[in-house]
Amino acid sequence: ILIDKSASMRRDGIYEQVQKTVRETIAELGDEDLLSVMTFSQSPTTLLSREKWATATGDERAAIVQSIIDNYEPDWQSTNTGSAMRAAADELATESKDVLSVTRRRLVLITDFQRGSNLDELKSGEWPATVDVELKTVAPTKKGNAGVTFVKDRRADRTRVRIASAGDSVQQEFQLQPFDAAGAAVGEAMKVTVAPGQRRSVILPAIDPAASKIMAEVELKGDEHPFDNVIDIPELENPVVNVAHIGPTALNDPESMRYYLQRVLDGNVERDVKLIDLVKDDGVVLPVPADVRLVVATAVVPDGLLDSLSAFLNRSGTLLMAPPSVDAVLSVNKFLPPDFEVKESDVDEYAMLGQIDFDHPLFATFSDARFADFSSIRFWQHRNLVFNEEDRREGDWSVVAKFDSGVPAIAEIPHGDKGRIILLATGWHPTDSQWALSTRFAPLLTRILSLASPAQKVQVIQTVGDVIRPGQLVSSDDWSILFPGGETKTAADLPANGTGASSRSVALNEPGRYTITGNTDEGEYSVSLIAGLAVAESRTEMLPVGQLQVLGIGVEPVIDGQLAEDAGNVDDTLPGQLNANELEKPQQWWRWLLLAGLGCLLLESLWASAIERRSTIEA
Repeated sequence: ILIDKSASMRRDGIYEQVQKTVRETIAELGDEDLLSVMTFSQSPTTLLSREKWATATGDERAAIVQSIIDNYEPDWQSTNTGSAMRAAADELATESKDVLSVTRRRLVLITDFQRGSNLDELKSGEWPATVDVELKTVAPTKKGNAGVTFVKDRRADRTRVRIASAGDSVQQEFQLQPFDAAGAAVGEAMKVTVAPGQRRSVILPAIDPAASKIMAEVELKGDEHPFDNVIDIPELENPVVNVAHIGPTALNDPESMRYYLQRVLDGNVERDVKLIDLVKDDGVVLPVPADVRLVVATAVVPDGLLDSLSAFLNRSGTLLMAPPSVDAVLSVNKFLPPDFEVKESDVDEYAMLGQIDFDHPLFATFSDARFADFSSIRFWQHRNLVFNEEDRREGDWSVVAKFDSGVPAIAEIPHGDKGRIILLATGWHPTDSQWALSTRFAPLLTRILSLASPAQKVQVIQTVGDVIRPGQLVSSDDWSILFPGGETKTAADLPANGTGASSRSVALNEPGRYTITGNTDEGEYSVSLIAGLAVAESRTEMLPVGQLQVLGIGVEPVIDGQLAEDAGNVDDTLPGQLNANELEKPQQWWRWLLLAGLGCLLLESLWASAIERRSTIEA
């Protein structure tokens, strides 16, 4: 038994028919019959060998069958029927040393036999004469289907998709609805008309680049079968990155930290960055937006923001705290380690950075000797950050930089799985330091932004079923991959196919967005990879059952549980079942027409000759 489990088998009604057909097929077996079971989509998998069936007891066989039925689940891959049939035929044609009395070999193919099935493997080579094929087709409760796929456009600033409608579709009117990464609708749905058997390419309406929502996926609505109706799409180049700010909102006050922060973000040449103030001039407090990955606090954090800030950190956000006072540090005390203390430092003239961890991602880009000198930055005042060394556990906190006095200048405190707080001991405004006027200030803030919200430097389109090597995509042996379902795996979680983590491969077994992040010498490098269904899976109208016979394979077609010859006149109802010789027989009439035409020419010649002789005699 060879069971199709490709993506098109996800249509309503097919799952139940497969279970029923498997049960009925196995019920026909006799005690001496041998059974093997394989499933297939892009490649075949053996679930049960005939050797295991031969040695199993009656109860064991019943349990095996039930397990196969219970565990059947269509996947998201394409349909390579030809390759699977060849593999099954090889299995059947191979004689077992222990079995010498095989009199008949039968391959029962259970499939929706949709037009997108790949039969190329059957076009070359002879089918084993000793292997009979019985085709048992299953069909969905409703005919027709439409699917949507991404199409790469020549212009990077627009998104193009293609809608394909199956030949047996009834519905022609559809809607395309874009959504953002959080599942919220973006703009209005777009109406699209596609005739049965046709394809149509559509450019989605442009979204305002300054808007907070960015298109991340598109859904085709109005179709009966949803398995191929949602696709992830690449984000448009240079999307706007939102950074939130907590502190004074004065735009042109050179004494405030926001003044310098705004100029650094405005000068970012790689991405457009928008600064959002969470505390308004009138005292209104806004929650942290869902798409924000970096929050910069340059003042006391209001109590009304703490819950929103906690949720932000729990979704892998980064909080950069640049406190102008002790009170500013204490306002986020709930996120800091136990027994943490802070007090104002007594600085004699000025302090300097005396010790920097250049192995830390924050300062990795400054490790070159040409950029490693921070001694020119003077700090007029700072806060003393006191951590409890005695009760410290690994990962509780780390000091990234120290002043020349040995007290922490920059500390990193992890929060949850991937959230973090970068706590500075001072601000960058003129009252505290010369930091904002140094050549190291803008690169350091840009680096923090990159770590908090890595740029999607590469966007790759793949097909479900493809196998990739993440290490090669990010040029790193230290990488992690985020799957569409939310699961994350690192290079260490996967078996190596060779030497090094770059040899580890990942199969894209489901549609959606995969994010690969590698840690390189230049910092984190992120690749957004989108896997979509094979286009052929949307071509769901059934092939003529005689397609296999045309390829030289004798088939006993079964439709809706009945042999085709019992269901009615095969010649009248199923012309696709006729092979090439049978199709030629009803066309013999052309020979009689040819003879009749020649006879007419002969009579015409005789008649003309007789008229000419008569005219001569009369003359």
